[in-house]
Amino acid sequence: MGRAVTGFWWSPTTEGTPTLVVTAVFFAFGGLAGCLIALSVAGGGAEALQIYLESFLTAAQTGAMTTPSTVEVLWRTFRWFLAVFLLGFTALGIFGIPALVSARGFFLAFSVAAFAQAYGRRGLTIAFFLMGIPGLFSIPALFLLSAQSLHASWRLALRAPGQGRRELPYHRDYFLRSGFCAAAVCFGFLLERYLVPVLVTGAANVMLQ
Repeated sequence: MGRAVTGFWWSPTTEGTPTLVVTAVFFAFGGLAGCLIALSVAGGGAEALQIYLESFLTAAQTGAMTTPSTVEVLWRTFRWFLAVFLLGFTALGIFGIPALVSARGFFLAFSVAAFAQAYGRRGLTIAFFLMGIPGLFSIPALFLLSAQSLHASWRLALRAPGQGRRELPYHRDYFLRSGFCAAAVCFGFLLERYLVPVLVTGAANVMLQ
């Protein structure tokens, strides 16, 4: 049983750990950049950002918040994972996957820092409802899928001419892991679609009293 689980999640010393570390580092760099930019916004930019956030909270409180369509939420949720998955089938993923992970970290951290700057601890609460709850499932899934796809891209880049298909990393476990990540993202999508709006409305009622 232990060997089966290890085979499913790669060998930590040869595949899983190095690419997972690279993924985490690029995500952290993107997140740090997002925080710094959000916290450095000053003057008219900071005022405009706060007005936007207040309008969002007011719309949530009054029930006038426009709910995105299911297709829009699906695209917003799965676009990162689809891009990472597809890049895993090309050597370009060596550069594209770290760039995508950095961008994901940047936008996530920027949004959280913007709420924190405008509303302090209460802003962190609503940021957690908006992005943290779905992120509890989507971010680990992104890390795992990115690590797998990055390793596959690296194998493709190092593949010598004339090597057979046996040298390719796309085996049954590869797609099982991808399916596991997709299931986690689907669960995050359901939370974002049905639970998050209720929590955000409640938080807006408290914050704008």
